[in-house]
Amino acid sequence: MSIKIPKRRNYAVLLTCFLLALFAWFIVKMSGTYTATYKLDVVITNIPHDKMLVALSDSILTVSFEDKGLSLLPIELSAKKILIDYNEITSSYQKKHDNICLQEKQLIKYIKNQQHVFSDNLKSIQPERICLQLKDVSN
Repeated sequence: MSIKIPKRRNYAVLLTCFLLALFAWFIVKMSGTYTATYKLDVVITNIPHDKMLVALSDSILTVSFEDKGLSLLPIELSAKKILIDYNEITSSYQKKHDNICLQEKQLIKYIKNQQHVFSDNLKSIQPERICLQLKDVSN
């Protein structure tokens, strides 16, 4: 007479091993270098109270980054828009005029300073400038 030992499957151990393998795979994939291009909606903020934005040459900025997957993850998870602070990006000379163009260097510097959202490794930007037309607000 043989005694049958009931076979008990331990699903908790199997699930734990699966989750650890999935986590390890994710880390390996995110440590690779990727090139990613995003179309970002341009939103101009912090315009002086006595001015009104009349026209914007481009409302979409196409930006390419080349970086590790983990550095690109915040961009992937965020809303695809770029908030451009008028007071921060414009020079004192530009603030004196109603028709200004934000040049490529200004845009790149501004994007690189947004470290909590965008990667430092900016590869390209299109268009190379964005022009704004402002108008005095009449009371």
